[in-house]
Amino acid sequence: MRALFVPSGNHEPSPVETQLRQWGWSPTRVSDDESAIMAFRQTPFPVVLLEVDGAGDRIVLVRALRACPRGMRSSILLLARPEQSSQLQPLLDAGADDFLLLPLDEATATLRLRLAERRYAERPEPLPEDFELDGLCAVLLRESPVPTCITTREGAAFVEVNDACARLFGYSREEMLWRSEKELNLFETPLESERLSALFREQGVLRGVESRVRTKSGESRHVLVFTGIAEYAGTPHVVTMFPDVTERKQMQARLLLADRMASVGTLAAGVAHEINNPLAYVTANLGYAHEELARVLERWPVALAEELPSPAPLKSVAAALGEAMQGADRVRTIVGDLKTFSRETQEPLRAVDVKKVLDSTLSLASGEIRHRARLVKEYGDVPPVLGNDSRLGQVLLNLLVNAAQAIPSDGNAEHHEIRVTTRLATPGRVAVEVSDTGMGIAPELLGRIFDPFFTTKPPGVGTGLGLSICHNLITSLGGELHVHSDLGRGSTFQVLLPVATTPLESPAPVTVPTPITEGPRCRVLVIDDEPLLCSAVERILRPHHDVVLSTLAAEVLPRLESGERFDLILCDLMMPRMNGMDFHAALHRLRPDLTGRVIFLTGGAFTPQAKDFLERVPNRRVEKPFNARALLAVTREVLTAVG
Repeated sequence: MRALFVPSGNHEPSPVETQLRQWGWSPTRVSDDESAIMAFRQTPFPVVLLEVDGAGDRIVLVRALRACPRGMRSSILLLARPEQSSQLQPLLDAGADDFLLLPLDEATATLRLRLAERRYAERPEPLPEDFELDGLCAVLLRESPVPTCITTREGAAFVEVNDACARLFGYSREEMLWRSEKELNLFETPLESERLSALFREQGVLRGVESRVRTKSGESRHVLVFTGIAEYAGTPHVVTMFPDVTERKQMQARLLLADRMASVGTLAAGVAHEINNPLAYVTANLGYAHEELARVLERWPVALAEELPSPAPLKSVAAALGEAMQGADRVRTIVGDLKTFSRETQEPLRAVDVKKVLDSTLSLASGEIRHRARLVKEYGDVPPVLGNDSRLGQVLLNLLVNAAQAIPSDGNAEHHEIRVTTRLATPGRVAVEVSDTGMGIAPELLGRIFDPFFTTKPPGVGTGLGLSICHNLITSLGGELHVHSDLGRGSTFQVLLPVATTPLESPAPVTVPTPITEGPRCRVLVIDDEPLLCSAVERILRPHHDVVLSTLAAEVLPRLESGERFDLILCDLMMPRMNGMDFHAALHRLRPDLTGRVIFLTGGAFTPQAKDFLERVPNRRVEKPFNARALLAVTREVLTAVG
């Protein structure tokens, strides 16, 4: 297949050209925009590949190619680096069909190049400049798949409308004939109609001008407008074609959103990691202080009766520490939401009793619900669903709280209702619906409620992540999340979940945490770039082991190479200069006997390399933030395993 290749610079040869030739394409390279237009006029290429440099420069070229006699049939593809994604929308609006991100991925590029070939093959041949619409041509016009209409002059009534045009606008052919576009209100706004008229009067022709039209039902559609003068029934008429590009625009928007979502997901994982580091030593120190104070209060009557007359002040301190730990736990939950949004967490799926999860979630949400609405439960007989208790509970809790907050807290709870329903939607799907009689959602906002960081709540009340996270979670479970809303009357969120193919598991027996037993005192090396986290870990381990601290992994390698003994190494995964992965590789070369004694401390593996590393190595890891008991338990398990 032939293709015209327009690079962003003069570097030769281009890796793109090399790849295209390997895939069986024949690219023709031109040096600049002017050469591209001349080459295209002489030999219209089925596919044009444009490397993006500056969006403004390429807009002129895209429009010039589309204005060529056969320019509307060719497929124009943009080549851009990921960081240039924000520059692509103006170029797509100017007439480009699609884009490919550099460096090219063979599977993705091959698929999109095939789609470009298909677009070229399916697009109709352009009409010649001297084409006359008469006789048999009028019959062919009516059979054309391109929506086309004819008027005696600009803005006059339609004298001919083909079936494709009638289908586009939702009218019958008879309803459109002898009526003007202004009478039918075909363009989205009167200003849009005036804009196109002004362009036509100025240029005498319209070649692929993008516009938005309105159908009979009120639906908005994206079209390209082609308008020119041609003879029909022996006299000049205005001929207008409206190729419908709505699906193309929607696909472009989805692709751009997917790229943005990937970037936001990476950002969310990075933010979660940065929060987890200080949160780890905050929770560790709070837990340490709380446990130490609890031990003091236990022995109060015996050891301290003479020093202080009453333990009341210390009990207040203990209560304050407990509340601080609850606040830190709430921060941990928010950070967990960010990690979920970044798709970092992978929890196993199993059969779940959705009614049991609902009852548990309703207990948590009862405080939000009871002051705003009556709760109505309609549980149908449904089979277990495939999912995860905690993730599904997180989604349902979010939907219930949103339903409650959509209802005004005016003390008229009996006048409002929140209804929770379970039913079998199809033989393989269970539906869980949460309905409310609240304020509802405006139609123009419905399409955005699952977008990350979009919220209608005032600042400080919502982050805009809740519904986006819910959508991600339900999709990851193989389900769907839908919403129906009537403004002023309420909303219904429907969760569709696949029926589980395995039976419910028996509940695990309740186990009481066993105290950490004392073992031999060992020598432990702690490596973390956060000095305060090192100090917190030292406080936890110091009663049981001898602890050596370091904030730089590279500094301890000479000590290890010299043979210095350590029974256990706690190492942060993500650090500057030398991270935990590089430290593990260096340790494997210098002291392979110690690699099995490494426990990784991680606030989130938010890079592909880190995720792959943790999947490959068998070493235990402790997720930040952690508590003293969890850290001591893991250290004891590893020390026991390695002897």
